[in-house]
Amino acid sequence: DNYVRVLTEPKFAFVKSTLNSIFLALVFSVPNVISSAIAGYAFARMKAPGRNGFFVVLMAMMMIPQSITVIPQFVLYSRLGLVNNYLLWFLWGVAGSPFQILLFRQFFAAFPKELEDAAAIDGAGPIRTFFEIFLPNAKPVMAVTFLFAFSWVWGDWFHQALFLTSEKATLAMKLASAFTDPRGNPI
Repeated sequence: DNYVRVLTEPKFAFVKSTLNSIFLALVFSVPNVISSAIAGYAFARMKAPGRNGFFVVLMAMMMIPQSITVIPQFVLYSRLGLVNNYLLWFLWGVAGSPFQILLFRQFFAAFPKELEDAAAIDGAGPIRTFFEIFLPNAKPVMAVTFLFAFSWVWGDWFHQALFLTSEKATLAMKLASAFTDPRGNPI
């Protein structure tokens, strides 16, 4: 009886919140993997002045606790009209993730230089080399980073509760508030 109630009663909205969770995780994960792969390739294979310094700054960003940036983020996103909007997660995904950029960088740095040389002899530039040689061989790291990104969004109830309303509630939000009233008091 409880399974039927969870799936059919509107107050639980189990199916809707599950679909919202899947959609939100995909909206974040797909652009995150693509942008992290591009950035990881650039850090691993492109020579540019200040590249290593910029990479150190990017890695230092992993050490900043997210709790420090929550209030400025909320103020900024509310002024930009991104609160209660899935576009926020898409923009976060496009920005990439320092950890995933590190994974791609390390993976692409292990590729032999001869692959790039062979592609250059065939007339391929860096973009074509990335899409035709590096990216097809990066399926394992792409799968891992996709799973990381998907699970980060799937299990994150804090940012979803902060930036989404109850109409766009995800499964994590519903489970986190299942035993409390709207004021946070236990039921």
